[in-house]
This record gives sequence, C-alpha cells and structure tokens, in this order.
Amino acid sequence: MYQLLTKHGQLLAFGLGLLVIIIFMVGVMSGIDGYDAMSKEDQYQSTIFDMGLKLTLVLFVICTVAAVLFAIYQMITNPKAAIKGLIALVILVVIFGALYATSTAETSGPVAKAVEEFGLTEGQSKMVSAGIKATLLLGGIAVAAFVISEIRNLFK
Repeated sequence: MYQLLTKHGQLLAFGLGLLVIIIFMVGVMSGIDGYDAMSKEDQYQSTIFDMGLKLTLVLFVICTVAAVLFAIYQMITNPKAAIKGLIALVILVVIFGALYATSTAETSGPVAKAVEEFGLTEGQSKMVSAGIKATLLLGGIAVAAFVISEIRNLFK
C-alpha cells in the first residue's frame, strides 16, 4: 500500500478531489434554477451546497487520518530522522503554550464583539489570540529565514 501511494498518491488525491468537485457541481447545477427562484431568506436555509461541504469534510478526515498514520509509520521505520521532527513539534508546542499563557481574553473592540456574538469562553478567546500571535510569529520567522538564506546565497 505504501509503495502504491508513494508512486501514485498525488494522482490518486487529484483524481479523488476532481471526483468530489464533479459530484458537487452536478448536484448544484441540477438545482440552481430552483435556488435562484428562492428569496434571500430561503436561500440561507437551502441545502443545495451541503453535499460539497460534507464531501470536503470526509476528504479532510481521510487526509488527516492518513497523515497521522504515515507519520507514525515513518517514526517507527526511521526513528533517527523522527527525532528532528519531534523536537520541532515540541518547540511549536512550547511557543504556543507561552503565547497562550501571555494572551488575555479580548474585552473591547471588534474582537470582543465577535467573541460575544459566537459565545466564546475566556479560554477559547485566549486560544484564538494565541493562534493568531503564533501564526504571525512563525510567518515572520519564515520570511526572515527566507531573506537571510537568499542574502547568504548571494555571497556564495
């Protein structure tokens, strides 16, 4: 199975994604006239797009399970290389934990309105805040690493 996926995995993934798109488009195109005839309020209650969302979620779950299983397989078959990945994962968890510990729940501004609107708890608000900070921090580190590596390559 592993050999098959390493050889034809991208083609299989592309084909499966294309099949989902075709199924979704056939379902939408067959009911689009009725959807267009509905009022705006009824369009919000329509289930015409549900098949595409459900198939996308199924593909997401399949991909997540496959990624976890293949990661475990690689860790078992090549533990020396897995140590680097585990160290990187621990560093990411520590960074996120530090950002979560220093984050505060938003109490003013548009973020507070969104927290109220969606009924988030204080912990969830801190989690969102830490996630945004982690994304910005890691994105900044990636850009800096790219620039530094390009400057270094320029002088080689």
